Amino acid sequence: MTFNRKQFNKEVSYYRRELKGLLGKGKAGLVEVPLSNEKAFFSLAPLSRAVHELGGDISVFVPDKPSQMLKVLNKSWSLYRVLKKGKITKETKALNDFLKTIEKKTKSKYFTNLLNAPDLYITATDKGFVIREKTLSFKTGWFRKRLWNKLLETAEKILIQGYGLKKSERMSVGFELIPTAKDLEMPLDDYLGSLSISYTFALKARELCKRISMGSSTSRTAQLLPMVKIDDLAATISGCEYEKNINEPWFKAFKKLSPIIGSDKLKRVQASFGIHGQGYGGKHFFGMKIGYPTPNRKSRWQSPGAMFLKPYWYEQSKIDKRPALRRYAITDTLPLENYVRTCNIDYFALRKRNDQIRTEIRKCVKLFAVGRKLPQGQTKLELDTSHIYYGKGPILASDIEVNPKTPPEAAKIFKTKSGRYGNFPGGEVFFTPYKMDGTFVGDVVISIDKSYIIPNSDPMVVSVKNGHYKILKASKIIRKAFNKRKKDSWKLIDILEKNKSSPKNIINGLRKNFDRVGEFAVNTNPKARLSRYLIETEKLAKMMHIALGSGYEPGRETTYHCDIVINAPRQKMDLWGIDPKGKEHWIIKKGKFVV
Repeated sequence: MTFNRKQFNKEVSYYRRELKGLLGKGKAGLVEVPLSNEKAFFSLAPLSRAVHELGGDISVFVPDKPSQMLKVLNKSWSLYRVLKKGKITKETKALNDFLKTIEKKTKSKYFTNLLNAPDLYITATDKGFVIREKTLSFKTGWFRKRLWNKLLETAEKILIQGYGLKKSERMSVGFELIPTAKDLEMPLDDYLGSLSISYTFALKARELCKRISMGSSTSRTAQLLPMVKIDDLAATISGCEYEKNINEPWFKAFKKLSPIIGSDKLKRVQASFGIHGQGYGGKHFFGMKIGYPTPNRKSRWQSPGAMFLKPYWYEQSKIDKRPALRRYAITDTLPLENYVRTCNIDYFALRKRNDQIRTEIRKCVKLFAVGRKLPQGQTKLELDTSHIYYGKGPILASDIEVNPKTPPEAAKIFKTKSGRYGNFPGGEVFFTPYKMDGTFVGDVVISIDKSYIIPNSDPMVVSVKNGHYKILKASKIIRKAFNKRKKDSWKLIDILEKNKSSPKNIINGLRKNFDRVGEFAVNTNPKARLSRYLIETEKLAKMMHIALGSGYEPGRETTYHCDIVINAPRQKMDLWGIDPKGKEHWIIKKGKFVV
């Protein structure tokens, strides 16, 4: 046990007693913690668990300097209180006009209700959490400052090499709150330790950039559940501010509201880093019901985050000629040792290693992956890579891809002004298959709503025909979780279609790609080890992974992406390609690199 679990439970009980009756089911609280207040930050672990045990939601803001978004939210809530009292002013009329356009379009008052202030506002001072007229003590008895210097060192390596972070930039860091015990299927220590990862990351970023902020909110157990209402409102304000010159009623109305609530003063971040646990962020109401149009209104985004990032594999990124505003990378709630070991590496050396593999694959028009016969099946695949050979599709790498100095290969091929997206630990060479046939045996781990270990005795066996997959074998637990993910993802497409918040051609594409293979990858991180964590194991050098669902090219997107790792050394895998003249180019032989 890494942290003091017994003390943690005592501290959860303390906050639960104090918050009972204040934050329960259906209620949402806002917590504001200055970045400099270390005790307050680590007290968020028992505090958030207590709120979730009571059935409530919280949104947490951890700014280095006073948060402009919090100012905007507070002004919006205050203005709505005046409006509800029936007071008509220039300001309340502007808010009312904006709300009425949304109500008319969505035939719902859901968004209007988001303007109700949080049920509880919690502010951290030097003395404790201030709740109305009461102050609650900080509780950090559970916390141990483990590997602190190594975490700072790792953050610096990622920020300098992985991001190429500039002194002039603003950065945000997302972190995970602590779910209830019944909703926590990953180890509690991973979540507790992830607070140290995010906090040291923010401290190091503060030294390297202009401004840093942190944030988090209650996660959802299903992707179709609504977002925390505070986050939902903040996302809408951010997205509408960017879109306020679009000629649609709600954006025209927001343009008048913008200077009143101060959203015209918002400064966007250029780089973001997030820690992801299990679960989802939830449905964004405005994005799902109305959407954020491209300037020519030929397509629509479903979230401000995607609109600001502009991933090169989204169809909207080709249509939207505005430049990307942000680059973004994630990690998971990894144990501290795993995070340090796999992320504190030389990323430029990793890029050289990846480029060696990319160079070989670029020479090939076909790729073959063949393993030994196992009792449950055999990995035996043939992939068409002619699109890569002829320069029509990219062969990508996970290493320094969120560093703005790296060549934007995919953006150049697809002619998009895209942002960079990646994850840490890095270490893979990957592409979107156009044509793929055969079978493969997944025998390590799969990501669905979280990482699931695939038993050796009961591996996943998947057949692929012309790029479309069918699951032949899988454990009951994995099959159930995977089927639920697909069912919810299909419903998501239905919602987008019903609300017309995405154009017909994109909806059709989401459906067309629903049962396709979206990624084929060779893993290259020399420090990764076999573990239950997909984000590490999918980087473990000499292994491979294949993703079902969404691909990484325009026209290959859908509403889910599930990675399955193949233990190439155990299966004695051969991976090689042939060029147009039939010459072989070997990458892996009997489970070992030969490139």
